[in-house]
Amino acid sequence: MYKNFTQRPKSEMPSSATAHFHVFYEEADKDFAEKLIGQIDDFFVNICHKAGSDPGTDVYELYVCGSTDSFIFYTGKTRDEYQDWMVGNADIKKNRLCVASPRSRGDMSESYENYLIQVMLHEVVHIVFERLCRPEECDLWISEGIAVLLAGQTNIGYLSEKEYPRIASLGGREDIGAFANNGGYGYSGVYVWYLIELYGMEKFLSVYKGECPVEGLLAEGFEHSAILAYQTRYRQ
Repeated sequence: MYKNFTQRPKSEMPSSATAHFHVFYEEADKDFAEKLIGQIDDFFVNICHKAGSDPGTDVYELYVCGSTDSFIFYTGKTRDEYQDWMVGNADIKKNRLCVASPRSRGDMSESYENYLIQVMLHEVVHIVFERLCRPEECDLWISEGIAVLLAGQTNIGYLSEKEYPRIASLGGREDIGAFANNGGYGYSGVYVWYLIELYGMEKFLSVYKGECPVEGLLAEGFEHSAILAYQTRYRQ
């Protein structure tokens, strides 16, 4: 499919099955794959409960991608669609998750490995929540924000009380490039956290499913208030 890239049939790849996932990987990524396997089922069931969803009996495929070419192949992206910051992907239509391995980025540090584990958890959140509502019907700051929040990717040290993105700048429902470039991954989890703090998880689920317009819940200065509240709650 791509120059100098030949994908092995998945029947020839090492794999491991859990209750809800079939994990495929290359032998060189076995240790990383086993760490994912050790967390994925319990996390999936926990997120289902938070979303008020039955885990069901579906089995999802998870591909641990040892190269950029492998990641592009399994996500089904084109070269033009792919961006260097993309290391995880969820495709509810194919019941498929993809995550880059540390080897694919040439960074075998423990901190980067932990980062990629959180990326996998982020994609699991998407799989669960996208069963509630098609992603194109939900604003990116809401769909990505709940994934950032529940995957533990919020970072208080990243936040600024003066320079922060307004929700209106975070790509609407379609522009993931604007979302990423304007700081969406750094702030959307905090905005969703504050929305849940103010109105509760049940109301948030109504917003996510399009049953309750979010605009009526966002007072003037919502973003700034969210940052201050988060810092007050979690500042060491």
